[in-house]
Amino acid sequence: MTGTHSEPLLTATSLTVHTPAGEVFRPIDINIPAGAVVAVVGDPDSGKSSLLLALTGRMRGVKGELTVDGVDGIAHPGRIRRLTSVARIDELVVPEGSLSIEDCITERGLADACPARARLANYLHTAGVLGLEARLTTLYRQLTPADQTRAAIAFATIQPPKIVVLDDFDHGATLADQEQLWEGLLALAAEGITVIAATTERTTIPPEAMTIEMEAHHA
Repeated sequence: MTGTHSEPLLTATSLTVHTPAGEVFRPIDINIPAGAVVAVVGDPDSGKSSLLLALTGRMRGVKGELTVDGVDGIAHPGRIRRLTSVARIDELVVPEGSLSIEDCITERGLADACPARARLANYLHTAGVLGLEARLTTLYRQLTPADQTRAAIAFATIQPPKIVVLDDFDHGATLADQEQLWEGLLALAAEGITVIAATTERTTIPPEAMTIEMEAHHA
């Protein structure tokens, strides 16, 4: 892991995930501060998605130690679920392509128990930070891959979390798109939201970001 920041918001020691097939990824030690941008980098079979789910209290079989904002994430996964938000993890959390942005805002707001009066304002704020200008009537599937990523992150901050995680950051996005997306994440993190994004593309990761290198591991 590279990068230096202040006091950690999230600390993990010897963190891994065990399934009946064995260990999903090698034990990881990380310290992530509030307001950081973190790139989780590795090949498709390296356990990136499982790590994101483990860090947010949404994965079974988690071993090791995990603390998020002072909460023991191993003993109290439900509490860290309330502190964190998943923007996108394929087949598990993904906006419905046939819904308009406005409908996605409503759906996510209800799921995250965000007061109705705050949903649109919170979405629009994050969308503005990320540079998303699509009309609310636009269907999610009509967005470019880069704008789908922006929208997914904006939906995830409708009820502002401490940490947002995103899988497949580079999916369908050109290198130029990715550079702009990382800049948007840095701007969002500057407002205090820690962002952890998984990618297979190393070259576009900005120097300001922390990096967690994942290694494929089969027990």
